Amino acid sequence: MNTTVQDLQRRLTALGYNPGPADGIAGAKTKAAVRIFQIAEGLAVDGIAGPKTWERLRAKAAPAVIPAGVMATSPAGRKAITAHEDNVLTAYPDPATGGEPWTIGVGHTSAAGPPKVVKGMRITAAESDEILSRDLKTFEAGVRSAVKVPLNQNEFDALVSLALNIGVGAFSKSTLVKKLNAGDRPGAADQFGVWVKAAGKTMPGLVKRRASERTLFLKP
Repeated sequence: MNTTVQDLQRRLTALGYNPGPADGIAGAKTKAAVRIFQIAEGLAVDGIAGPKTWERLRAKAAPAVIPAGVMATSPAGRKAITAHEDNVLTAYPDPATGGEPWTIGVGHTSAAGPPKVVKGMRITAAESDEILSRDLKTFEAGVRSAVKVPLNQNEFDALVSLALNIGVGAFSKSTLVKKLNAGDRPGAADQFGVWVKAAGKTMPGLVKRRASERTLFLKP
């Protein structure tokens, strides 16, 4: 493995380009990403990371990355999750089944822990906020446990949003997590679009949500 090429791939990925997995191999995808970077930066376009390209890469501010094991959802991430789920103070049925699992507040179901959600249940806005805080701790812990590589805040927020929606078990066993832990961030990002079905049906709302989460995940 060429560690210089691997560093190049990681820098390009951190800046929002797609060189493929950080495998240390300067293949066609990596060279294409270098060319796109060179075009964006007004450099000579040859697909080769020469001195001037490296100088520009090093000058670009990469996002802060933090070990996943110490991260928590940001206020912006919490706001995005609330926008995806809405904040509904009366229990409502699953759109795919017309019944179980019942949901209340910001995407809270009985599977996430107390309180148990039943038909006809009502809560206050303050109770909903408290439930969300409790739920986020559960799903943050799930993401921290499953992900073994450092993340920036946007990546972490997107993953918590996904885990809250599909469950910690499904998230932990997902191909997305496997690709992410293998250093294939672009491949992991493409896996968001897999999770768009409920009860075997493609749900337009999930398609929209996954696209939004993917965009957030790829944001430096």
